[in-house]
Amino acid sequence: MHDYLPMLERGTFHTCASGGLGHGLPAAVGVALARPERKVIGLLGDGSAMYSIQGLWSAAELKLPIAFIIVNNGSYRALEEFGSRFDIKTLPGVQLPHIDFCALAAAQGVKGIRVERCADLDAALLAIFAAEVPMLLEVRVK
Repeated sequence: MHDYLPMLERGTFHTCASGGLGHGLPAAVGVALARPERKVIGLLGDGSAMYSIQGLWSAAELKLPIAFIIVNNGSYRALEEFGSRFDIKTLPGVQLPHIDFCALAAAQGVKGIRVERCADLDAALLAIFAAEVPMLLEVRVK
């Protein structure tokens, strides 16, 4: 990730210490409130985003210039990985097929763009990084 989105300044990368699921989206809102002069980028997994998707509404209501990027692999991959460490072969409820994050964003007042091909990613990133209001980019991966 650092090759494509380098963190070159101190205090520009925020995460939680122990990998709390669902932390990223509301944390992006909090950082945007604390640092209104900066563009905030929230990089999230689809499973993590589902823990706190209502944070999009807050970002829209407050007109925070956040670029939300949701990497959609159709599952709670972190939970699957965690389960494998305990030799749990099948975990119920970790597959997330058919979630339309652009529709969820639109319902909360945030414009969304979906990308399914690598060739479309650069233009989509430029659009959400240039926006002065919150925008969401859903990147579908396999």
